[in-house]
Amino acid sequence: MSRWKAFAIHLTASLLVFLFLLGIIILIWYPGVLFSIDGGWNGLKLIMGVDVILGPLLTLIIFKAGKPGLRFDLGCIVAAQVACMAAGLWIVYQARPIALVFAYDTFYNLAAGEFESYNRDPEVVNEFPGGWPKLLYTELPENDISADIANIRGIFMDDPLFMQTDKFKPIPDPGREIFRREHVVRSDATSLLGIELETGEESCVLSRFVSAHASGFVCFDPQRRRLTRFYPDQMRT
Repeated sequence: MSRWKAFAIHLTASLLVFLFLLGIIILIWYPGVLFSIDGGWNGLKLIMGVDVILGPLLTLIIFKAGKPGLRFDLGCIVAAQVACMAAGLWIVYQARPIALVFAYDTFYNLAAGEFESYNRDPEVVNEFPGGWPKLLYTELPENDISADIANIRGIFMDDPLFMQTDKFKPIPDPGREIFRREHVVRSDATSLLGIELETGEESCVLSRFVSAHASGFVCFDPQRRRLTRFYPDQMRT
């Protein structure tokens, strides 16, 4: 077998593994627009660098037919590649969002570590139905003034609404009743970013969006029950 044939075999196998992992990351861990806006790509670059580039390249460098110890060298390359790939996959898995929590007028994209930073148990989201990330909202008083007070209190008491796990509820279907401040969000989005969307557009409930990696505005599709579009906060970029 030639050096280039060994390289091609290793590269093909690595690409197949990478595509399989890519499917898991995009379809399960970071569904919808979350992959592009909330760190999924950053973690994927680490996996791609090791799995698709470094491993096959090392095979190309060291492979020589009949070389003593070649099988051992190739075994070491594959073992190192698998270990590094598993480490990268673990980092992506740990950073994945486990809950999309709508609080007041904002979707908060939350990983397990963010619950722990507020001394909350991330396992609490397991109690709710549906796939990942869980679609939840923080229940507030129906009276707008009382809701405003609860929001302000949460900010000043370092007990933000998006971490008040005892008030978590699954977002109902279609759930438009909990987005009663959408007209204010649309007005802010138009003035800040120039976003102009039809108020009656059924496929888009406009909301603010905050995560560890990005902030801005998002469209929530109540029929498909996922975030479909993202408008970044220009002040942050």
